[in-house]
Amino acid sequence: MHEDSRNRNDEVQTLIGNKDLVVFGARNVAREVAGCLLQKPYQARIRYFLVTDRKDNPDSLFGIPVITLSEAATFLPRDTMIVIAAVEKHLDSILEGLHSYGYRRTISLTFDCDLWEQVREFYFQETWKEREYPYLTLEEALKRVSPVLDCPAGKPEYKKRVDRSTVDITSAKYFEESKQAKEETAPDVHLYTAKCHVDRTLREDFSRFSWEIPIQVGADLTDHRICTVCDNTGEHISGKNREYCELTALYWIWKNDQAKYSGLGHYRRHFILTPELLEQLEQSDIDVVLTVPVFNLPDVRTVYELDHVVADWDVMLEAIERFAPEYRKAADTLQKGTYYHAYNMLIARREILDKYCCWLFPILKYCEEHCEQKEDSYQNRYIGFLAERLLSIYFLYHEADYKIVHARKHFVME
Repeated sequence: MHEDSRNRNDEVQTLIGNKDLVVFGARNVAREVAGCLLQKPYQARIRYFLVTDRKDNPDSLFGIPVITLSEAATFLPRDTMIVIAAVEKHLDSILEGLHSYGYRRTISLTFDCDLWEQVREFYFQETWKEREYPYLTLEEALKRVSPVLDCPAGKPEYKKRVDRSTVDITSAKYFEESKQAKEETAPDVHLYTAKCHVDRTLREDFSRFSWEIPIQVGADLTDHRICTVCDNTGEHISGKNREYCELTALYWIWKNDQAKYSGLGHYRRHFILTPELLEQLEQSDIDVVLTVPVFNLPDVRTVYELDHVVADWDVMLEAIERFAPEYRKAADTLQKGTYYHAYNMLIARREILDKYCCWLFPILKYCEEHCEQKEDSYQNRYIGFLAERLLSIYFLYHEADYKIVHARKHFVME
């Protein structure tokens, strides 16, 4: 196990059943972190929420007092475990403030960090146990199925499941037949990573993601080339990248790639996988791999309204009513619920990716035609923001039809 993974596991175990926690933060991230930690499997006791000052902060959350760090320093023991729940850009200043008062026992659950993703995954594994379709990780799913060898032309004996535990895998005949079968199948898994010429420079070593295929998005908007594969070849919508974000890559994959499984990640967000898992995925009965859901309180629509332009959400619902009214119930469930699958990241079997994109892009085109363009460049990425929620609506509607599993992502810090 990677050292970082071991450390995260230790910190998760520290949070489970901890009866003496304090959370630093009192806004969206803190609300969502606390909402998770107060429930199974953590059932933590949170004594206070800490803030730097009271301005623009509530007096309490979940009935728990919000106090300033200077107030806490007058009575709160210095060995108290403090969970930092904020956006990443404030982490250094928060740690500096805590350290100045002698508080050094901390766990950081910032918005995009890998540990917060792992904490959420354990939460969903526990809370989805009572659902008809419980939470299943990619690793769990691959352990439950035997590999499948596709049938080469004229050799129907390959069209069966192969239980490797009962096969003499040392035999030359087995390896030769496996090699021949694999060579006669379509390409296995093409996992693309969206990159743009204006991306920030990152220092992390990406060699462990060697299976990824970099694709330059928005290539039609610049002459600067950073990738061999660009989203402005073949059939494409590369020129819409400012609004569609990584979806110009998804559109390109849909129209130009024919792998058995295709997927999409980002230059700062990568599926945590291995070559072995990808090989097993190709031989499995898994239909879709999604990321660990994002937790939203009080509900998905309200958080969207806080972060983006809510009128766009209503246009999205209009589009669903017009093009796919049977999905409206799933849309209502999503907007009233507390989670969704973010980042437009997925890995899907080819035929399912086709169906999803045939459903998605007409809805997005309607939104593009009926939503107002924004002067703010961030909010003008509204098509990408809406698509994140549409992805969740689509696969919520189809959870009885498809075998859906989840994989963690790694967020690259600068």
